[in-house]
Amino acid sequence: MTDAGPGGHIESLDAAECYERLRSRSLGRVAIAHGDEIVILPVYYAVVGDDVVFRTAPGTKLDAAMLEQRVAFEVDGASPGWSVLVQGHAEQIRDAGEQVGARSHLGNDWPAGERDVLVRIRAERVSGRRLPPGS
Repeated sequence: MTDAGPGGHIESLDAAECYERLRSRSLGRVAIAHGDEIVILPVYYAVVGDDVVFRTAPGTKLDAAMLEQRVAFEVDGASPGWSVLVQGHAEQIRDAGEQVGARSHLGNDWPAGERDVLVRIRAERVSGRRLPPGS
């Protein structure tokens, strides 16, 4: 599928391409409704199964997970440009076995400070787009 754009056509990525690109990165952004505002926050993440997982500390991201809010997660790249969007509900990972599995997928990159709480975004919708080479 393509969309007409000013520099050419924007191509849709199929699910396999979306997950390939998600797995190729470790830094993305999570968008959360926070009161009357939408906040977009960077997170180091991993893909476990079809879901996005990340570490966090008490604050906006953990609050969203505890309330099982609907969130969006985005990752992108350049040359040629592409982006993948994951939409779903955030939840805290409480099961010890699932925590071990999630931690084994996460790298050692994360900001300084205690970030021991694990959050999962249950992927309910995954979509991606790319600009064709030379756009």
